[in-house]
Amino acid sequence: MANYSGGIRYRRKLRLSAGTRWLDLGRVRGSAEAWVNGRPAGVRIWRPYRFDIGGLIREGENEIEVLVLNTLGPYLKGHSATSFTLKGQEVSGILGPIRLLV
Repeated sequence: MANYSGGIRYRRKLRLSAGTRWLDLGRVRGSAEAWVNGRPAGVRIWRPYRFDIGGLIREGENEIEVLVLNTLGPYLKGHSATSFTLKGQEVSGILGPIRLLV
């Protein structure tokens, strides 16, 4: 899917302690929207891709979901003769490292 432009949803269930405060996605190529247990944690369109999730988590099992939307760069590089795509624009998604911080 080298020329895919659109979104990808990441979802993970994990056990967290009540002291967990931040979700840090590290390096992301695109915009990121996060939810914790179905409740919105925010949208980031540039770094830092860090979300305050302290008020959204519960002790024990939690579900974290992140939607990353890339640009038209990959599509244009593969399907157009345009010179408006720059090197590296075809890379998309969460590149990390992903961290949960107290």
